[in-house]
Amino acid sequence: MAEAAPKTEDYIRWATGRTPRHAPHLPAPRIPRDSKMELVSKPFTQDVKATGATGVSLFKDPRNHPDAVGTILTHAAKLTNFFPAKGLEDQSEQFGNYIVKVSSFPGFMLTFNEQSAQKHTNVNVNVMIDEIKRAYDGVIGADVNRVVASIKDMANSIANKSSDTADRSLFTQMAIIGKPGDSSLYVTIFYTTLHMEVNKEGKKTYTSQSYKINRSVFKVLTSSLTLNAEKLFELLGNGNFDEWAKGATSPGGKRMSCFEEPHVGVEKET
Repeated sequence: MAEAAPKTEDYIRWATGRTPRHAPHLPAPRIPRDSKMELVSKPFTQDVKATGATGVSLFKDPRNHPDAVGTILTHAAKLTNFFPAKGLEDQSEQFGNYIVKVSSFPGFMLTFNEQSAQKHTNVNVNVMIDEIKRAYDGVIGADVNRVVASIKDMANSIANKSSDTADRSLFTQMAIIGKPGDSSLYVTIFYTTLHMEVNKEGKKTYTSQSYKINRSVFKVLTSSLTLNAEKLFELLGNGNFDEWAKGATSPGGKRMSCFEEPHVGVEKET
């Protein structure tokens, strides 16, 4: 049976905090609920450019859809109170709601969804970094340097938090990724739940960790955004992916000397 195409009423329901009746996919899995889990969020973009478009054309013209997607993600954050940039303590709780909201957007179609088995290593954080790098392979073309920089930034942030014994952390990377050569646009949500042990002297280090990698990829339904452009602008207003990236980036801490300084930027047209 063919999946039902999203309708205007679905967008209205989604934008007003309700569940669409004709969502074209099943929601991505929710994360384990743990109010003590520290969340670190580092989004990035790839092969997309900001156009500065406003008004109906933000959703009408596919060339503006990277900014339209940023607007959609920002609205989802507002509906679920997910604001990593504010450094609030409840963000790991809100992230689960955010994932459900994003995955139920009528103009996104889930194309890939996978959760790895629980893994454990007593080597160092680079093992986990390599594992997450491999998680991107075959799923979506992503700039490995940006992925690694993002992971290192997250690792630095957690390492600077105070703790007496161990930490349960949630690393999340979201990305808006274009596909060179055509108009395809994807939203990826990769998140890793990490339990990090401290050494005998009480110094926080990555000598032992267990982790589970979750990855979801959504394709943006360009034709649906275009068809419903006027209503989407009425519901969501103006926005861009730069605003989304700033709001979705956790505050940083001091860098660990073993990690290089990361650089995760947003491309803009000149």
